Amino acid sequence: MGLANFVRTAASTVIGIVSLNLFVLAAASTGAFVLPVGKKKKEERLQAQSELWDLSTQPLPGFYHKFYEGADGVTLHYVEGGDTSPDSPLVIFIHGFPDSWFIWHHQLSAPTIQQKAHLIAIDLPGYGGSGAFPRASATAILSSIATFIVAQKEKKKSESCILVTHDWGSIIGFRLASEAGFLFTRCIILNALHPSLAVENVTRATSSASRMLQTYVRNPTNFALVRSAFRSMKPFLTQLKCSYYISVFLLPFPLARQLYKMGDFWFLRLCSKFSKFHNEEVYLANSFGPSKSEADGYPAAVLDRQDVNKRADQKIAYYRDNLWLSKWRKPENIQLIAAASENNSGFTGLLEQKEGSFKCPVTIVYAARDTAFHRRFCYEGLEEYLLPSKGKTGKSYLVCFPKARHWPMVSSPGRESVDMLIESELEGIDGEDMKEKVWAVDKEIKFEIEK
Repeated sequence: MGLANFVRTAASTVIGIVSLNLFVLAAASTGAFVLPVGKKKKEERLQAQSELWDLSTQPLPGFYHKFYEGADGVTLHYVEGGDTSPDSPLVIFIHGFPDSWFIWHHQLSAPTIQQKAHLIAIDLPGYGGSGAFPRASATAILSSIATFIVAQKEKKKSESCILVTHDWGSIIGFRLASEAGFLFTRCIILNALHPSLAVENVTRATSSASRMLQTYVRNPTNFALVRSAFRSMKPFLTQLKCSYYISVFLLPFPLARQLYKMGDFWFLRLCSKFSKFHNEEVYLANSFGPSKSEADGYPAAVLDRQDVNKRADQKIAYYRDNLWLSKWRKPENIQLIAAASENNSGFTGLLEQKEGSFKCPVTIVYAARDTAFHRRFCYEGLEEYLLPSKGKTGKSYLVCFPKARHWPMVSSPGRESVDMLIESELEGIDGEDMKEKVWAVDKEIKFEIEK
């Protein structure tokens, strides 16, 4: 290990330990470590798990549990409903940490969306009712999800495919939109940062600050250079402050899993509170996946996840295994589709695109009250990555939900606004007409970037 890597690892470990201790104190102040879990809560949790995960029942009215067995040997669980006819457009939902397909139940249950589209909400590998990989690498996860999407599209006559994502699902969504955008007519991406843009912003900030500090060394009385260097780094430092909880997940085991499981899942209960979920025990059931009594019929990994340590490890693996940045070695079928897509589009390669640029229209939503992401760091320079529109349709947007937090699709008015974005795409509405439709729900929503 080089000196720079050692320093980074040591700093991350120190920050992680300090952060974990702060979380422990916060949990202790609520009595999470001493208050017993009541019989009523346990019964509510088990009942909720049964309603969400029992394969013999409908998880939502008109929806059914389904499984897809990938060539990689990992079986994915998903729920399916709406208009499943071959001619209907496809809408695929991908959740984030620490959730499952159920986090999208408002959108799945919306009659206006159900009537217009074939709806699929998938559990990521290692989550909910899906199997798991030994490591959550980019090649494993992206290949699994992309191959699943291709398989679903092959059942359809309609070419329309909309991807709707949140949190870690949105990190995956960003990567798919830039590396396999030919699969989608639009990606609606909620509350996450685009990996390529984040790296560019970090590099730009550190390079600028470094030049200023080097100049300051030669002119030690010019304190304006120090202030300018700090201003250059401030967005990055603010994002580090927003993301401090991740440092806990990067600690050595067994410390890394403590935040997830301590105090009868205090951290998950905190997520439930922040998301304004309607019922805490239902939220836990959404995150846990099937209980032991429902595990029969699910992949073997689901039974393994009855062990809380394994459940925690598979969820936080997305943070630990560099999924957001590592190289994706695409499977052959995806490479062939990509080549055919480039040929059909008439792309000659003469116009060089920035690495990480989107290959399809995107609608990127961020919540003004989301404490996990800093707007300037995450989205400054986004215009350079957007696919130019052709005429009045196929535009790309950065949209601010001023009243929403990290889970905008869960509580009002965010969930209705997300519904309107989906409905607009299904109806072929774009530009000013789409904005009017969204503003009818929340007139304070801001369309900050349009291309």
